Amino acid sequence: MASESDFDGYSTFDSELDLTIYADQEELVAEVTAQALQIIEDRLLAHGIFHIMLTGGTLGSKISEALLAAWNHAPDLYAGLNIWWSDERFVASDSLERNAFPLHGKMLNSQIAVHEIPAANSGLSIEQANASYSKSLSGIVIDLNILGLGPDGHVASIFPGIANLDAREDFFVITDSPKPPAERISSTMTFLNRSREVWIVASGAEKADAVAKVVEGDISIPASYLSAAERTRLVVDQSAFLAD
Repeated sequence: MASESDFDGYSTFDSELDLTIYADQEELVAEVTAQALQIIEDRLLAHGIFHIMLTGGTLGSKISEALLAAWNHAPDLYAGLNIWWSDERFVASDSLERNAFPLHGKMLNSQIAVHEIPAANSGLSIEQANASYSKSLSGIVIDLNILGLGPDGHVASIFPGIANLDAREDFFVITDSPKPPAERISSTMTFLNRSREVWIVASGAEKADAVAKVVEGDISIPASYLSAAERTRLVVDQSAFLAD
């Protein structure tokens, strides 16, 4: 049954999916950033630790940049915050293609721990990098996982047709990604769904088909398999929801 949202914007709810629609990408980024910071601050106050997973892509990078600005603006706050990534391109650590690039070398807040997935120039093979990151996350529950939505319905680097959605491991290696670069490390759907909250974010008319499929629960796309432990949100702008 529909009910009022705790946040601004137009929202609808059912037992599985919380849908929020904002006017445009600028409003979406501002609201997602503000809401994420509020949740982080509240949980840090209550529990002293918070684990967030960030994403890549144009929209994900804008959100990462906005969060970084807030974190750097308050250097004495956010002790206990840990930042992770749901997937990463296996390229050099300073590559613009890296999902972690918006934060790479730019975090000035020493209270915050940044955990990048090992890069291609780390001295580790992709298999070793995958094992290392998976081990680092062993036993950790992600409090908030922000995921971008691809036009084909992929999330993280779980593309249609290339991943076992029932995989028991936490992370896996991709050597033939349908979207370059070919080599990637990605969390599995099993791992993503252990997150307390998952926020799927999408902006632009090119995402409208995938957004519609998520709303409809169309299991032809990976994003429709997302179901967080406590709350799953779909956060979009009007062009991603109302495209012709």
